[in-house]
Amino acid sequence: QFTGGSGLEREPCPLGLLGSGELVLSIHPKFAVKPFQDGKGDVSWYCQPNLLGIDPDATDNDAAYSHYHPIFPNGAQFTQHSYRGMGIDRKSRDILLMVIDQREEHYQPSWKDGEGKWRVLPLVEFPIRSCYPQIALKDGAAHVLAIGDIVEPVEEWRNAKYRELGSDWDYVFRRLFYTWTPRMEESGFVEPIEIDSVDETGGHLLNLDLYLDEQNRAHLLYLKKPYQHAFMRDRYFPGEAMTVSLEYVVIDEGRVVSRHTLVKGSTENVDSKSESEMEIRYGRFHPLSNGSLGVIYSGIWGDRVDNQSGMFFSTISENGQLLGHKTLPVDRPITGTFFTNSPRSGSDVGDRLDVIGALRGDGVYEMRYLGFEMK
Repeated sequence: QFTGGSGLEREPCPLGLLGSGELVLSIHPKFAVKPFQDGKGDVSWYCQPNLLGIDPDATDNDAAYSHYHPIFPNGAQFTQHSYRGMGIDRKSRDILLMVIDQREEHYQPSWKDGEGKWRVLPLVEFPIRSCYPQIALKDGAAHVLAIGDIVEPVEEWRNAKYRELGSDWDYVFRRLFYTWTPRMEESGFVEPIEIDSVDETGGHLLNLDLYLDEQNRAHLLYLKKPYQHAFMRDRYFPGEAMTVSLEYVVIDEGRVVSRHTLVKGSTENVDSKSESEMEIRYGRFHPLSNGSLGVIYSGIWGDRVDNQSGMFFSTISENGQLLGHKTLPVDRPITGTFFTNSPRSGSDVGDRLDVIGALRGDGVYEMRYLGFEMK
């Protein structure tokens, strides 16, 4: 039922862990083919969002796999490219799956409560199409962080980038949004708030992580580049610095209560760059057993001949400062996207830090696993 040719899944495919130790994977099995209306002969298809349950302790295939069937409103339409996100409350066994409906590009949320009953929640509408959501659940509440993902809206900028880069693909990620509901059972999500924007400077934002603390505050982590391309900076914003920063925001009951820049670096194309000026590439939260909130992040520096990279870990103080900067012992650091054992995916809070990500060399991707004891 869930097998076929190549390209049947598009990113992302969230993975979570329920309290029983069962893995849950978001899948989009195809049930009908439809041609794109782009005149290029490309083919897309309608899909039905499902969750595949995997029991790692099972001894045969029949017992190893199970299926969850989220429910959605009549008429909802999903394709293999319908972006989605999933959050899990491991203690209560709640699951929230949110999938973009291709008709209006808003999210259709489907919630499974701890008793196993699926329910349709009201449509979640961000001001613009927003993708790659992080979703966190706790005690019946749900929190969502998503990044705007639209075609370059400024025609002059779109033309300038095409002349420089020669690519028709020009989606921009400049506006970051957050929404929440205190009780999924009683109310829909509140009107989203805009966390940050680099829309006026042609910049780039990347949502990284979302964590809920014991006081039910939402902690947000994201990368910020005020200017995405040096040639665009030179032409439209001459003299401005090409920076990248790791940004940290705390939200309490839907209100932003603090903002801090955890670390700042440079994306300038220079002959040599020190570690203190490194280009920050990625990051994730990691809560420790003593109650502190940690952050793992990666960066690159050096010169054109000797390019260096590293992965680092610090804890975040109450006033938003990084404490105890530690270089992780990694021979080949993962400087692109990586994933960790996160509570919002059902993992335990603790001092064990598991990291998985991809390295690319000579056109070949290599999946890497890293494990650390953060004591």
